[in-house]
Amino acid sequence: MEQMYNVSSNPHIRDKMTTSRIMQLVVIALLPTTLFGIWNFGVHALLVVLATVVSSVFFEWLYDRLMHKKNTTTDFSAVVTGLLLALNMPPQIPIWMPILGSAFAIIVVKQLFGGLGQNFMNPALAGRCFLMISFAGKMTNFAVSKSSHAVVDAVTQATPLAALKS
Repeated sequence: MEQMYNVSSNPHIRDKMTTSRIMQLVVIALLPTTLFGIWNFGVHALLVVLATVVSSVFFEWLYDRLMHKKNTTTDFSAVVTGLLLALNMPPQIPIWMPILGSAFAIIVVKQLFGGLGQNFMNPALAGRCFLMISFAGKMTNFAVSKSSHAVVDAVTQATPLAALKS
C-alpha cells in the first residue's frame, strides 16, 4: 500500500491528435452513409446535406464574428453537426427547415453553452428535436419521390423471444 497515486483532472489519457483531425475522421466515417442516402433518395437529399452543412458552418462563423471570438470553423465540429443533422432529416423536407435546425443546433445548443465540448446535449440531435417539436407534420412525412429506389413497407411485431414467452 505504499503506492502513490497521481491525482489530476481529466482527460487522464492524452494523445497528440487534434480536435480538427478527430472531426475530419468522423466526417470520413459518415461519408459512406451520406453517399448511400444520396444515392437512395436522390438529388434532394444532396441538397439537404449541402444546405445543412454549409448553414452549420455559416452560423458558427457568424456567431464567432458577432461575439468577437476566435474563429472555430476550422475544427470541423460544425461540419459534423451539419452532417449528423442532415442524416436525421426526412428525404423530402423543405430546404429551409434543416437550415433553421442548424441555426438552433449551432447557436442555441452549441455556442450559447460555451462551444465545443461544453454543450449539454448533442447539437445535431437538439436541432432535430427542435424541428420535430416545431414542425411535427413535416418531420414525420417520409413520402419518397418516384425517382427513389427504396420504399420500405414494414410491419412491427414482438420479437421471437417475446412471442415465445407469451
